[in-house]
Amino acid sequence: MIKGVGAVCVLLGCLLPVCQRLRLERDHIAQLGALAQALEGMRRQLTICAPPMEELLAQAGRSPEGAAGRFFAALRLEELEQRPFAALWEGAIDASGLSLSREERETLSQVGQVLGACGAEEQCERLADAAEALRRCQTGRREALGREGRLWYTLAASAGLLAVLILF
Repeated sequence: MIKGVGAVCVLLGCLLPVCQRLRLERDHIAQLGALAQALEGMRRQLTICAPPMEELLAQAGRSPEGAAGRFFAALRLEELEQRPFAALWEGAIDASGLSLSREERETLSQVGQVLGACGAEEQCERLADAAEALRRCQTGRREALGREGRLWYTLAASAGLLAVLILF
């Protein structure tokens, strides 16, 4: 009986880190979707009524809790007179705790370079491009998770079973 409980504990000990890692990856995928949705919403608002930048960012920040909400909440627009908007945008990327790959970060950073600095058409184009790039990253990560998730579970279960065989 005790050996059986120990074997189950060893097996679960091998599977738990894999479960945590895959959960983090699913959270990252959801984060990319939320950011892409927020950027697309900004593009639509800019196309329809061209609100002032503060209002546009406030509307984007009303997204549900999560990555997009944290990002827009981290923008310090009250510092706009002391620092350029692109620097505030970069600071928000850092302060929000987004877990972005280099490509995803560069995509989001490029949006900050044009918002408020170019015409509405170019801003809309950049927002659409960034949203599409983030959705492509999201799709790629989702497909990789499907393929690699099964592999990681199999490897962890095999390692657990091997450890059980060696220990017991």
